[in-house]
Amino acid sequence: MALSSSYEPAKYESKIYKLWEENHAFTPVNRGSSETFSIVVPPPNANGNLHIGHALTNALQDVAVRYQRMKGKATLFVPGADHAGFETQVVFEKELAKTGKSRFDFSREDLYKQIWDFVAQNKSNYQQQFRRLGASVDWNSFTFTLDQKIINRANLTFKKMWDEGLIYRGERLVNFCTFHGTAFADIEVVYKTEVGKMYYIKFPLSPLNGTKDKNSYILIATTRPETMLGDVAVAVHPNDKRFKHLIGRTAVIPLANREVPIISDEMVDTKFGTGAVKITSAHDPNDFDVAQKHNLPLLKVITEAGEIGHDAPHQYHGLSVDQARKQIVKELEEQRLLEKVEDHEHRVGHCYKCDTVIQPLVRDQWFINMKPLVHKAINVLKDKQIQFYPESKRIQLITYLEGLRDWNISRQIAWGIPIPAFQNVDDSDDWIFDTRTDQEILTINDKTYRRDPDVFDTWFSSGQWPYATLDYPDGQKFKEFYPLSVMETGVDILAPWVSRMIMLGIYITGEVPFKSVYLHGLVLDEHGAKMSKSKGNVVNPMDMIDEYGSDALRMGIITGQSAGNNQPFTTDKIIGARNFANKLWNIARYVESKVEDNTYTPTPPIPQTVADHWVLGVLQHAGNQVSSYLEEYRFSEAFDTVYHTVWSEVADWYIEASKTKAGKGMLTFVLETVLKIAHPFAPFVTEAIWQELDWNKCLLIVSEWPKVEGFDTKKSKEFEKIKDITTELRQLCKNIGLTKPVLFSSSRIVANNSDLLINLCKLGGIKNSNGKGVRLLSAQAWLEVNTEKLSAYKDTLKLKIEQKEQEITGLQKRLANKAYTLNAPEQIVTQTKNQLSTLLEENELLQTQYKQLSK
Repeated sequence: MALSSSYEPAKYESKIYKLWEENHAFTPVNRGSSETFSIVVPPPNANGNLHIGHALTNALQDVAVRYQRMKGKATLFVPGADHAGFETQVVFEKELAKTGKSRFDFSREDLYKQIWDFVAQNKSNYQQQFRRLGASVDWNSFTFTLDQKIINRANLTFKKMWDEGLIYRGERLVNFCTFHGTAFADIEVVYKTEVGKMYYIKFPLSPLNGTKDKNSYILIATTRPETMLGDVAVAVHPNDKRFKHLIGRTAVIPLANREVPIISDEMVDTKFGTGAVKITSAHDPNDFDVAQKHNLPLLKVITEAGEIGHDAPHQYHGLSVDQARKQIVKELEEQRLLEKVEDHEHRVGHCYKCDTVIQPLVRDQWFINMKPLVHKAINVLKDKQIQFYPESKRIQLITYLEGLRDWNISRQIAWGIPIPAFQNVDDSDDWIFDTRTDQEILTINDKTYRRDPDVFDTWFSSGQWPYATLDYPDGQKFKEFYPLSVMETGVDILAPWVSRMIMLGIYITGEVPFKSVYLHGLVLDEHGAKMSKSKGNVVNPMDMIDEYGSDALRMGIITGQSAGNNQPFTTDKIIGARNFANKLWNIARYVESKVEDNTYTPTPPIPQTVADHWVLGVLQHAGNQVSSYLEEYRFSEAFDTVYHTVWSEVADWYIEASKTKAGKGMLTFVLETVLKIAHPFAPFVTEAIWQELDWNKCLLIVSEWPKVEGFDTKKSKEFEKIKDITTELRQLCKNIGLTKPVLFSSSRIVANNSDLLINLCKLGGIKNSNGKGVRLLSAQAWLEVNTEKLSAYKDTLKLKIEQKEQEITGLQKRLANKAYTLNAPEQIVTQTKNQLSTLLEENELLQTQYKQLSK
């Protein structure tokens, strides 16, 4: 069947993917290697469409999988979707808002069912989009984070930790979003640098020896005066001489009229504010720690609704935090207790979905004691048992783990895995583990237990993704494919996800969950800005596929990609990649036209020409180089090698050389090898060509990675010489304006390859003798040029040389001027030196060309 004049992605992509699925090409099968390769998809949120970051993740993962599959390994590529508890519920709540309803209009069970139906509608859409991206995943292994096996695994891990004392229930400070009504882990809080106010408040000192001094006070600086209502102490540094005499005394909280102790603690930063700080035990993480250390009470004055609660003076009850701040500042001014207010730049925590300011609140929740988990993880990382790409992220992760606090795993939402714990209604300290979370009340031994209304933090279940998807502990896939070969994901979830997978994987399985971690950066817009819907700069990968094809998107988004670094997205890269797909198609069309009988050579044919020997050497080097790069997850370099080999070597040189003389078997072998090394990057167009030409009964996706041998290195080098001669001749003909000139040469290489050179250079002929004209630098040969054109060319060269020498003299004088070299910026001086070096090289070449002209 003849290939059409151009490649049409829409015509082939769905048919090719269906062909792969029908032939079970994605099923893990050993094809000549005893090794395995395994990777799992970082499960996209099940609440919407895939974005450009998912496209990048898939492209990188699928390139690695397709390459390893062609190397003969049994490859397992596990797809999945994340219920994304909080994020999905937020998306659904926005849908509810369109109907005039909110989550408060439904019971927990009804809300859960509605979100389930909402997510189910998106499941097929997600899977279809993944197919369009070309993901060669094992669909039989598809896993949803609310599948029963994942729920069971989360429950068993919770029970194991409970039994071993790693999980505890307690009142601790959590990050709370008062708009969405749920707590977050520390890593989920978005901190923004803002210019706020620093309030300097006078805290009157309690009378000493019964004597009250109205001018006796300690000055406190705070950015949150409303929390003063919940202060339980004033703290100073034990070595701060300014306040040492006040330690042990008491101060009076303004407006609340409560006495609190003045304590000493090394936590206090003597350079912050006045050096004396207020301790708000229930609404500040550092203050909470100080309160625990000094056995101070927890006074909760801000509620989960973001209002002032009943433990504060009654006149503030029900006021929002902002309202209370204004009221308190006003009253402090009236009572002359506010000394001054200054602008102050500080970091403020926000909810990452609604931007509400996070309130630190004390709540009774489930926490994981992270110290034992962190200790083992750090040892593994320090021993480099997991390879990181880039390596710097391993060090960064160790630093993060060293400062990790206990993990709050309770979330106050409906959508998620229910925490399998029930509390005795008559004894708040009596908790039991039970997985019957579909029931709100249990009666056991005449005791009534009420189900914990919270669900697990999403990261608790997704943190067990590597082994839970493989059916730990008894599943065959777990036995064959764990640990995973590599975890590829975004650098932005190194802390919230990768760290937890490592800690939980080691804790549950006793092994690291993966051998390597590859972290890609963010995909930015063409100006280097982060993509967001509000900015209107979001790129829809499905739109890119519609316009340019899936292969173009894959190759374009990989171009320039390096581990850990953000990269701008430009359509120019996609267009360039589309052109590359068309180049593959055109090469195939040419070969098809030369091999009319569909001759297929299953083994490398014997090379007949120097071009044959050369192209085999090029393909051998390319195959080895791409392998080396992909084994090290250097995706962009691997693709650059394929691109250069196909376009600049095979198309520009071998195809042109083959028009002089070519064997059909050699052409088919070259095309087959090209298709194989390009397949991981451009699976659709390569498979389409493979199937249309029908040279091989097997699928390209499961064919063997190419092995190229049987060529003569000396003959290969001979063609390199011909390339040099051709390049020079073409340039000379262009510069002088020659059409079909005659070449004079006594060179053996020229004589042996005269027909090839005549065709490549469009010569009028080659004469076996020395001659006059322009002497070539690349060979003992002269290009025939009439006197008039030769003289004009010499004048042109002479003028160029004079211009270059003027520029060189100017730069040399500049660099000889010490005032310039000593005062100009270092990078400017370096730039000048580099410019001079380039000019000198260019001038030397011009001088050589001028001297080579025969007289």
